[in-house]
Amino acid sequence: MRFRPCSLLPKRQALLRPSLFSPRHLSTLAIETSCDDTGVAILHRNDLTNEHRLLFNERISSDHLAFAGVHPVEAAKGHTRALAPLLRKSLACLPDGATKPDFVSVTRGPGIVTNLATGLNTAKGLCAAWDVPMVGVHHMQAHALTPKLARAIRAPMPVDEGGSLDGPFLSLLVSGGHTQLVHSRSLVDHEILASTLDTAVGNMLDQVARVVLPADVLRSATDVMYGRLLEAFAFPDGGTEEEYAFFQARSKRGGEAMVLQKEGYDWAFKIPLSHTRKLEFSFSGLGTNAKKIMDRVGDMDVEQRKVLARYVMAAAFRHIADRLVLALSDVHGLQACPTLVLAGGVACNRFLLHVVRSTLRARGLVGLKIVVPPVGLCTDNAAMIAWAGMEMFERGWTTDLDVLMIRKWPLDERIDGGIMGAQGWVKN
Repeated sequence: MRFRPCSLLPKRQALLRPSLFSPRHLSTLAIETSCDDTGVAILHRNDLTNEHRLLFNERISSDHLAFAGVHPVEAAKGHTRALAPLLRKSLACLPDGATKPDFVSVTRGPGIVTNLATGLNTAKGLCAAWDVPMVGVHHMQAHALTPKLARAIRAPMPVDEGGSLDGPFLSLLVSGGHTQLVHSRSLVDHEILASTLDTAVGNMLDQVARVVLPADVLRSATDVMYGRLLEAFAFPDGGTEEEYAFFQARSKRGGEAMVLQKEGYDWAFKIPLSHTRKLEFSFSGLGTNAKKIMDRVGDMDVEQRKVLARYVMAAAFRHIADRLVLALSDVHGLQACPTLVLAGGVACNRFLLHVVRSTLRARGLVGLKIVVPPVGLCTDNAAMIAWAGMEMFERGWTTDLDVLMIRKWPLDERIDGGIMGAQGWVKN
């Protein structure tokens, strides 16, 4: 991290003129290529009206159906094919009279290195050609900030109970690559209270879906988001009270059923880590158990497959809710947080929201307001990268053009400095 006085760098002054000398408007072009989705967005801010407008936000997903999961090489090819056409299309949506954005935001990490490289190197080229700054964005920071973007652009949210996002708040970041409970105190100060010991909840649900879903349901998939298909299969009516009635939250942890079992079936799911109060997640055992059940039962009928899908999700989500309640109980000062954000791809799962909300109510934790971003902003997208980049830029941070991708980039500043521990930050 380097601090550069603007007075010593006239060229850098010129680069920052849209922010420092013409504060009425600010726009950024954003690129997201951390996994298999290629995303480009343009976000514009008008200070006179305090209005943010998402002028462009499109995403193209690579086709991985032949691999039954994300294939890194195919994803890299997909980014190479999709990124340039998306960029060309986006430029027509720049603010009136503009020929370039004020700066470029791009996902620098964490993610698959070859995929990150496509976006980062493209962003560097654009910044060099346009003579504008770059902001290398932390992917998980962007997920945590997504509700702020949604509110700023007035996007309808599935759930917004009105909790504040200005001060400290909690985030459950749940996706195919991450499962983290995060205490966010500021833009760059995030403490990870709990993370997974093995696989992420989204990855586990994808794996379970591939063995539990009937063959005809799997063939109907249009992408490899099998966890979403699993939810639709388990709750075909869209998640009604009747469908969710089998899950009963308890008022005390000691009263929680540590084993979930459906009467009439000779299989069960044990709640992970139910013997300890450690703030950790673990999901691999649930996936392994589901596969063992399928192997043992053999030709399972559709109804039992639906029940199995419901119960594996119930075990996973009860585990998540249990760790959340433990954190609120055991971590000093955490109950003062007014807001819980559910973000990441799995946050789209309505049953997860039901389990978390009903558990909080059963434990008397009704003061914690839940916020869930729109479905389109829960999965990987460039709009969230634009918002995070704009927040960093407004605070004077840019990124050198000689930086590299970061495969594993801690969010928590207590681990290798977190977001600001990465090399290449420039304070203007």
